Amino acid sequence: MTTPLFMLLGATGATGRRLAPLLLQETQVRLLLAARSASALTQLTIQLNTEFPGERVTYRVLDAADASGMRQALQAVQLLLVASGTAHCVETTARAALEAGCDWLDIQYSGSKLNTLQRLRPAIEQRQSCFITDGGFHPGLAAVVVREAARQLDELTIARVASLIKLDWQGIAVTLDTVREMVQEFAEFQSLVWRDDTWHKLSLTSSSTLRRFVFAPPFGEQLCTPMLLQEMLLLPELFPQLRETGFYVGGFNPVTDKVVIPLIFGLMRLAPHRGLSVAARLLHWSLRRFGRPPYHTILQLEASGRIAGKERQFQLSLSHPDGYQFTAIPVVATLLQYLDDSVRRPGLHFQAQLVDPERLLRDMARLGVEVTSGWSESDNGSVGQGHPQL
Repeated sequence: MTTPLFMLLGATGATGRRLAPLLLQETQVRLLLAARSASALTQLTIQLNTEFPGERVTYRVLDAADASGMRQALQAVQLLLVASGTAHCVETTARAALEAGCDWLDIQYSGSKLNTLQRLRPAIEQRQSCFITDGGFHPGLAAVVVREAARQLDELTIARVASLIKLDWQGIAVTLDTVREMVQEFAEFQSLVWRDDTWHKLSLTSSSTLRRFVFAPPFGEQLCTPMLLQEMLLLPELFPQLRETGFYVGGFNPVTDKVVIPLIFGLMRLAPHRGLSVAARLLHWSLRRFGRPPYHTILQLEASGRIAGKERQFQLSLSHPDGYQFTAIPVVATLLQYLDDSVRRPGLHFQAQLVDPERLLRDMARLGVEVTSGWSESDNGSVGQGHPQL
């Protein structure tokens, strides 16, 4: 059997540099690294081939906006893994993948990306390609932990998911393209929660929109804002007894949250195109200037439901000290299911809706994510900590 060849676009970025060694460690795939810097690619290729014998890694200098170059590079590739800040190039890269007959997985959070892939859905299905979108941690895991709660409970009625992302921005080589995409996310930001059989859009300017979550020490109680993740929208259909669900995100730091982000919203409203670069530089500066330790990344579920007719509360927490590694690990855990054909099927799929949640969480724990869970009962509120029943 031919060893699969994956192309990793954005291989020299913060997430790409974590994805490549993890893929080589956990699978037998060959990797074609792609990015715009020849020197960085050369250095990374030598490093990986030294660490993982067998000359499984090659590279190609490539610009995601180059349609012809993309088509040529993908000719022998089974799967294109998009880890670059190039959501503006999705039309080019996705069409190149379709023409080459290869599959796709991306880790980009972008409304315009999803719109483009939805337009291409008929072509994806016609070519019998498997396109997996919104991979990684944020998005990528919120609906997974809700699905796991539904597996643990006989009846799931409430499922709130919150994230806390505290990164050492000074120690991360983040490109301006990546920060621009973060600013674009602010422009597309929607606050939605499911309550009383409908999705409610909440005001970002109202303090009542925020919800308090208690994270593990040293973070403690944090105010979090509801944020629409597309992977969550199908949950009420999957679990008809679900009365409330939503995804909530914690802030960066007080200065960025209270001063810089409101300025960015203003800039993007007044000058959505010309203000983008200014807003990106402002955000990048504030993250590096005002970010403080401790650094950690957490995804936390608070769920309620019934087991044998009795009310129970289920808590599930996933955490890792490195937010970029936390993005890479679920991608590789997903690809393990893809490679053994457990989830490879034609069409456009959200990672969070496609994977087997029990297996994904088990593999993530093995790869370094701390996975803990707890139960409490409504009559006494006692909580027992432990590991999920995976």
